Formats: sequence, C-alpha cells, structure tokens
Amino acid sequence: MKKLLTGLLSVCLAASLFFSMNITSLAAEGDKDTNTINPYERVEAEDANYFAYSYKANSADGSPCGAVISTIGYIVFQNVDFGEGTDTINVCAQAADLSPLWFMVDSLKDENTSEGKIEVTPSEGLEVYNVKLNTTITGVHTIYIGVPYLPNMGGMHYVNVDYWVAEKPPVPEPTPELTLEYDVYCWGSGYKVDFKVVNNSDEDVVGWALKIKKNGHSFDHSWCVNVKDDGDYFIVTPLDWNSVIPANGTVEFGILSSDNVGVASEYEFIDPVPVEDEKLGLDYSIQSWDDGYNVNFTLTNNSDTQLNGWTLKLNKSDINITSSWSVNVEETDDYYILTPAGWNTIVGPHDSTTFGIQGSGEIGTEIGYELEEMK
Repeated sequence: MKKLLTGLLSVCLAASLFFSMNITSLAAEGDKDTNTINPYERVEAEDANYFAYSYKANSADGSPCGAVISTIGYIVFQNVDFGEGTDTINVCAQAADLSPLWFMVDSLKDENTSEGKIEVTPSEGLEVYNVKLNTTITGVHTIYIGVPYLPNMGGMHYVNVDYWVAEKPPVPEPTPELTLEYDVYCWGSGYKVDFKVVNNSDEDVVGWALKIKKNGHSFDHSWCVNVKDDGDYFIVTPLDWNSVIPANGTVEFGILSSDNVGVASEYEFIDPVPVEDEKLGLDYSIQSWDDGYNVNFTLTNNSDTQLNGWTLKLNKSDINITSSWSVNVEETDDYYILTPAGWNTIVGPHDSTTFGIQGSGEIGTEIGYELEEMK
C-alpha cells in the first residue's frame, strides 16, 4: 500500500510539475536578455533561455554538447521568429531507453494539446528525429522542448537534445508567365480543339510561340495562328493582330483534325524567333450598333519598295459581311477573301490604302486575319 501510495503521489507530483509550472518559476538559469532566435538555422540546446529539471551537457573535452532533459523537465527558447512559417521541426537527440519528447508552443501542454510529439529510441549516438507539428507556426513564439511523465512508459527518462531546427515550408513553383488551356470536341472522324493562351503577369507579353508534340496527330486546319511543321512538333505562332497578349489577358485560337486519336497534350512555350518588321501592316477600327457594324481598314506598306498587290483573309467566325467599299469580297468555307478594287492594287513605299466592310449581327473586339502580298 505504501509503495502504491508513493507511486500515485509521484505521478501526481510529476504531472503537476510538468503541466502547471510557468516561466516565472524557472530559476535554474535565471532570466536572460535574448535577441530574436532564427529557427531556420541550427539552434543549440545549450543556448536555451531556461532549464527546468534539465542541465547543460558537456563533452569529454568540456565543450558544450546540448542539454539533458529528465522526466518532467524541459528547456525554453524565447523570441523565436517563425517569420516564414513551419510545420516540421528536426530535433537531434539521444536516449538510453525509449523516451517521449514533446515540442510545445508558448506554454506547457498536455498529451492532447502538445503541438509535436516523438519517441526517442535507444541509441549509442545522436540521431535526427522529424517532428511533424499539428499546426503551422508563424510569427514570434516561446518554444518548450520537454520530456513528459507518461504512465504507460514508466520510470525516469533522460534525453540528450543536441540541437533543433525548423524546416522552411516548400516554396511554391512560380506561376509561369504564360499557360495554356484547351477544350477538345471529338466526333467519330475527327476533333476540334479550342486553345487559350493565358498571360498570368501584370505586363503585356509581346510575341509568343508554342511547341506542341505531334504524337501521331495531324492538324488539318487552324485559325488565328500560323502552324509550321517541325519534325516531331508543330510550331504555333500568332498572327500580327494577336501577337501581343495584354497583362492578365488571353489570346484564343483553334485547330481542326481529321484523325480520331485525340489532341496532343505535350507542349511548351518557346521564345519567339525575332523577325524583321513586317512589310505589310494592317490596322482596323470597329463601329458597332444594335444589329450591325462597320469596320474601317488601313493597309500600310512599311517597306522601301512598291507593293504590287495584296490579299486579306478574314475569319468568318468573327464577322458577317453584308457590303463593302474599295475592295472585292469573295467567300470560302471559313474565310472572306478581300482583294483590291483595282485603283488601290499598288501601294507605294511607306504609303497606305483604306477600305471597309459593313456587317450584321454582333461583333467582338478582334478579327482574325491573314494578310499576304501578291507577287
């Protein structure tokens, strides 16, 4: 009975000491003036601000080698700045027998509230243990590292803690400047892919190019882009009018294919090949109303030589032409083909010519086109 009573008193005393002792009662080392501790660099246990039921350890040559913490003991580190946050602590420790070691934030905790717990296994040398916390710590805190009394582990335990260090959270991969989104629409004999190039930056992207792996696919038709065959890849480049992607904006284009194996999804953005100023330039302005619109075009010869003919292809998906002036208009399945009216076939060096169309229905802010010089 006496032994049982003594054991119960010991348990109660140990629990009381471990869980109720506050920082003002830590007199083993006394108060210390401390600077902010950087937890992302090795924090030596012997540099703790307070020691309770624990002491600094020394190696054979007298040099410090951490702290020894006994059951119900702990060491305290004040002003620890977790400015980058952490949810993982690495502790270098050693024990003669299986021993609990807890990592606590701002106060002593019980088994249910301690932020991190490990068991130090018997070893002849120091080992590094990974303490996964049950929360992410940010800001400045006081850190307690202690050895609790646990009835199921019994007896006294002594843990030699050499150092500890916090792991920085992984740095997220930066969002690429350009990303690609696409939707695939399949039928039995082919498919269509609508692509969207997204500019994730706060600045305009001037010029872009995309390399798509073929993987056995074929692109029979495209709109709003140029597509060039390059061995195992298709090289996709913009037209003049969509070569600049506004800050946080998008550019859309598409392809049609007559095969039935789906779309090649392996791709990468590549640096566009610098090109000389285009010989031909095209500007246009749109004036719209409820059920129609006018589009005025200005074609410019940017070169030092005379332009002897030109052809302009406009995407039918963007406009619906009902009349025109200063141009001839023909149709194919996907395009309106605009050619000079005769008097404006020749455009002198650094000169321009104007023409226009009227359309019905609604119109967007951009018109897909291809402009070619006729030799």
